[in-house]
Amino acid sequence: MLFLTGEYFHAIDAKSRLTIPAKLRESINPAEEGYGFIGVRGFDGVLYLYTPQTYRRIAPQFNSRLQTSADVRHYQRLRYGLAEHLEVDSMGRVLIPENAVKRCGLLKEVAIIGVQDHIEVWERSRWEAFVEEQLLRHDELAERAVRLEEEQETRTAGEPA
Repeated sequence: MLFLTGEYFHAIDAKSRLTIPAKLRESINPAEEGYGFIGVRGFDGVLYLYTPQTYRRIAPQFNSRLQTSADVRHYQRLRYGLAEHLEVDSMGRVLIPENAVKRCGLLKEVAIIGVQDHIEVWERSRWEAFVEEQLLRHDELAERAVRLEEEQETRTAGEPA
């Protein structure tokens, strides 16, 4: 199971390549997690990078009966249709597709964030503003997160096995 952490700052080079920090790369075992990343626009308009194994594990699976729902079809098109396999070169760089750069508002300077089971790539100034704003709410966020986790555990415990 992955446990990625940390905040790193890098530039996307002229060829749209981004160096994945060595500390993050060292935390990933390609034999277990697969090679490269699956890149997809995640929540909050941020580029998420998942290992292939993690992406398979966490990507929602909808049964065929739900295909009648336009929301399910639209979500699947975005979640899977826009996901791209990104290979890592010998220098630890990934080529960020131009459409992902545009959709996620990435400029030259980016923040690369280890977030437990995935990497997030933010436009640097946007990340820094987000951090400053959220740090003011740290305690409140922690309390809400713990409460949500407890509610989820309670619901899961009440489900039939």
